[in-house]
Amino acid sequence: MKKWVLFLMLVICVSLSGAALPKSASANNVPYHTIKSKSYANILPTYRSRASIKPVYVWNNNLTQKRYNMKNSPNANWYVTKSYKMTNGKRTGIFYRIENPGKTITGLVWRGYLSRQQGLTISQQILNALPGTIHDNHFQKIINNLSNTGDGDEQGEYLKKKLGNQYGNLKEIAVLGNKLNLKALRSGKISFNAYLQRAIKNGIINSPDFQDNHYTVNNFTSWRIAFWMYDKNSKAYGAGGIFLLKP
Repeated sequence: MKKWVLFLMLVICVSLSGAALPKSASANNVPYHTIKSKSYANILPTYRSRASIKPVYVWNNNLTQKRYNMKNSPNANWYVTKSYKMTNGKRTGIFYRIENPGKTITGLVWRGYLSRQQGLTISQQILNALPGTIHDNHFQKIINNLSNTGDGDEQGEYLKKKLGNQYGNLKEIAVLGNKLNLKALRSGKISFNAYLQRAIKNGIINSPDFQDNHYTVNNFTSWRIAFWMYDKNSKAYGAGGIFLLKP
């Protein structure tokens, strides 16, 4: 009798553990397929995982293989590029396609395991776009005063004086999207974050400071940064510059 009770308890425990599997997991490896989808490429909302509650995995396109455990980077920011309503015939849910700012990790996550980051400032969005960079308040004060020092050579002399020996480590990324992206930003068709991702990528490619080294947004860990950007009320909204000091 005791053996039967133990066996029954074991069956119940196994059943309950199966029922509690994450909604993003395919418990019996049955592939999911898409019912409908929606693009967020022109918004790129920022999310963080709820991995402190339980392990949260990034999955492949049909939710049969784990690609990444988000618990390994609990403070990381993730961009949502697309949402999908998916089913495997027994379970149906909404899943987000996410990517990290450096685009080294991408895949699907059940939306209930993500928390949206609301009201991000321009500064926060720039830091998110250049993972691992450090916003330096002293450096920022120097850049804030740059426009008051004149033009061209005068600005260069000002930076040399203020930065001293660090001047040789100074690099710049011009933030200026192409005409199509600028028009889309100013008309509200794309978000500032979506615009920023495209403008920074182009700025790195076109910067004389990085042309010889094939830099991407993943190459600036521990670099200190400051920036200036025209705000939304300016006719030059979308234009700006990011200044970096190599460690």
